[in-house]
This record gives sequence, C-alpha cells and structure tokens, in this order.
Amino acid sequence: MTSKNALRPFLQIALFLLLVILAACSADPGVTQAPPVDPSPSPGPTLADPPTPTPAPASVWLIAGPDVAVRLREDYSNVLANQAAQDNLAFEVKDSFRQSDLPADLKVALFLSPLDDISTLTANLPNTQFAAVTASDLQPAANFSVIRTADNQVAFLAGYLATLNAPDFRSGALFVDGAANSAQLQDSFLNGGRYFCGRCAPVFAPIVLFPQVGVVPANADAAGWQAAFDALNQNNIEMLYLPTEGLLPDFLAYLAGKNVKIISNAPPPAGSEGLWVATVQSDTLAAIQALWPDLIAGTGGKTIQAGLALTNVNSANLSLGRQQLAEKIIPDLTSSIISPLSVP
Repeated sequence: MTSKNALRPFLQIALFLLLVILAACSADPGVTQAPPVDPSPSPGPTLADPPTPTPAPASVWLIAGPDVAVRLREDYSNVLANQAAQDNLAFEVKDSFRQSDLPADLKVALFLSPLDDISTLTANLPNTQFAAVTASDLQPAANFSVIRTADNQVAFLAGYLATLNAPDFRSGALFVDGAANSAQLQDSFLNGGRYFCGRCAPVFAPIVLFPQVGVVPANADAAGWQAAFDALNQNNIEMLYLPTEGLLPDFLAYLAGKNVKIISNAPPPAGSEGLWVATVQSDTLAAIQALWPDLIAGTGGKTIQAGLALTNVNSANLSLGRQQLAEKIIPDLTSSIISPLSVP
C-alpha cells in the first residue's frame, strides 16, 4: 500500500467530523433564526366610514305681517326664540305662511296675523301644531289651539284708565268706523269711564259728560285721523285712547304739539314715548308661555283666554297709585264680574 492510500481513511474520518461539527453549530438554540417572509402583499390602509349627517332641528314659525305692531312683533320674537332655544328648535319670523318654504319638520306655527284658511292648513300638516292669537270666534281643532283676546275688556280698561288719569275727566277715544266690533268697542270704552266716575262732569267749560268717542274712516291716513281728533277736541281732550291703526308718525307728532297724552292697545312707536301713559292689552305673552308645553308635546285643541296687562307705563304721565287703582279691576274684568258691555 502506498502512503497516499494509507492516508485516505484518515482524511475521510476528518471530513465526516467536520460535517458533524458544522451541523451542530447550525442547530444551536442560541442563534436567532430569521422569520420566513410572507410573499403575499399586505393590505393597504382602510378608509373610515363616512359620518352620519346630523338631522336639522325641528322649526318654530311666528307669522306676523305688517299689520302687527313692530314692538309687539319684537316682544313675541324674543319670547318664542327663547322658548325654542330651550327645546333645541330653530326659530323664524315670517310675514305670511308660505308652504313653499316649509322646513323638513315644522313643529309649531303661531299666527299673530289673520289666518287664511286654518282648516286647510291643519289638514295638510297634521304633524304641525298651529296656534292663533285672535279676538275672532275661531274654534280649536286636533292640531289647532286658540289664544283668545278680549278687545272689549281692553277698551273698558282703557276708558277707565283714561278717565281716571285725565285732568277734569277730559278723556276721549278714536275708533275705526265700520269695523266689525267698532260699536262694541266704543260702548266698552264709554262704560269704562263711567265705571270710574258715573256722570263724569268737568268743572271747567266746555261742560259735557266724559269720556267722549269719535270714529275714523277705515284706512284713513294721518290727515284723516287728525280731522277726527279735531272734531273730538272741541271738548278739550287731555287723554286720548288710540288703537294700533292710529299710531301714525305724523298724527302722533300733531298730538305732541297739542300736549295730548296717549293710551293705546299697542306699544309706543319709537320717538313717541314722551306722549305715552300706558299700553292696555291682552296678556297674550303669558298665554303663549302657558300653552307652550302642550304645543311642544303635540297636544292641540286648547283654548286659552288671555288676561289683561298694563305695560309700557310712563311714570311721568301715570302715578303709581293710579296705575294700581286701574290694575285692581283687572281680575273682575277677566273673571266676568265686570261686563264691558253692561252700563254701570
């Protein structure tokens, strides 16, 4: 055997041992193995679901057209806007009821202006609660409530206050001729004055019994109201009751020149506060606040009789004692103990 052949077994053994050592090193538990690579592609970022749109709040409408005194419109707007905000409702003032402008959910519609056809509106919008402030003999329905004013009571209290506060009893009033209740309003005003003093005869001439009343043609301008007052003023009127229709700027300026003080069923227009004695009106704001929970709850068919209130009192033209004396008869008027159309 040659020397090369003799070494071959040793070389084979050495090669085997080397392979065993290498295999043992590759299985060493202390060596961290790289994780297998996943050949599948990873998904991209997912888009968030779109937000759910917030539904618009239900709405409250106040319908108050140009026939409504500006201050009364403002007073109602303030009260209803506050009530609507407390109940998370949207609020708008409209000159008229336009169905083309209806929101998705009209919860309450309150009319200060005359209604067109309430029966049609209530039938077409059964989920809306309607209410109206009116002296008319409207009847409630399932989704229609009535806040009823008593214009005769207002005129009676105005006659009482005007005669109570006028020097030498010299009180008067102007009413619109031809109105449906004009004659009753005149009688109520006269009865209010007589309730205070019976035969209200002045000390100084001209000697006539007070109060006195006059009429103005429907839709008269300031000149028409002035002419009617001049006829009445032949008896030296000191205190005048004027309804809303007579509160015209030019006519009020004319009365200011005559130093005549004003009582009305509406708030004083801007600039006429110095003429004002007080506003005598139905307390409809208190009535709507009393009715509000039913309207919001969807309960209709109510009738509320509005009370009476003296507002916009000018203490320079009406003393506290005379104001309290006038307010003292309000409970008897609203409870019908005193009837405005009965001669005292």
